[in-house]
Amino acid sequence: MKKLSVLAPAKINLYLNVCARRADGYHDIESVMQTVSIFDRLTVIRNDANGTKNIALSCRDFKIPTDERNLIYRAAQRFFEEMEISEYDVSFVLEKKIPSEAGLGGGSSDAAATLLALDRLYETALPLEKLCAIGAKIGADVPFCIKKGTVYTTGIGDIMVSAPPMPDCAFLIAMPEGKGINTAEAYRAIDALPENMETVAFEDFKKAVSACDITRISALLYNKFENVTPESIGSAALKDIFMQTGAIGALMSGSGSAVFAIYPNVAEARKAKELLPDGVDAFVCTPARRDYPYFEL
Repeated sequence: MKKLSVLAPAKINLYLNVCARRADGYHDIESVMQTVSIFDRLTVIRNDANGTKNIALSCRDFKIPTDERNLIYRAAQRFFEEMEISEYDVSFVLEKKIPSEAGLGGGSSDAAATLLALDRLYETALPLEKLCAIGAKIGADVPFCIKKGTVYTTGIGDIMVSAPPMPDCAFLIAMPEGKGINTAEAYRAIDALPENMETVAFEDFKKAVSACDITRISALLYNKFENVTPESIGSAALKDIFMQTGAIGALMSGSGSAVFAIYPNVAEARKAKELLPDGVDAFVCTPARRDYPYFEL
């Protein structure tokens, strides 16, 4: 038996523009993605196979599926298929902290952690590009969650270029009191928007990131999904609350409904958290860079 644990970080979209719908059903995007220090923990155990094909997944959160519906399960299946490993017995224990249906990439990050862990446990030593190619077959955000850090992404999220690390800062991430958002429904709503909508130019945002200027970055935060998020979800109201607490910028992440705000440091973010209304589930975190110690051996 071999065992290891890996941290699966949440992600936020500092910039997200949804472009044309493709023939394969996906949408091209322009985005700047950032991993942050909110983590699911995935413990992976490689057992002696003895001629079996077995994948077991457990999680204390009863809302999380533990069968083929879970991306961890699908990532493991895909890994063994791609590696032509015909006998396996592997167990996963998921400790869930990243909220679901929040636009924080929890499922994709769990799938990425699965591939990274299995690559170590089965000693396949795959290059990062190969792991990302496998991840792209599982979900559009999985390649980024394998790469981590600060990344410019285009295509369906599979074309990635490393960006300068996010300047030192702190994030306060919170879930509005309304329900979560279904990603597929959000994309359908995007398709119904007029084509001539005003946006923040991707190149302008990239220049702010390249300058490592947290003030410029905060001023240009953009997410097209904010145009189709119902007011009843509460994301817009939460953004307003964040700005009243002294945030230098705030934005909904991904297709929602989580909202993040940027503060100069952790102390300021913690002060702001104390000012949030009762019942708001919030996390203080920082940028999780590529060299963070994600593996716990």
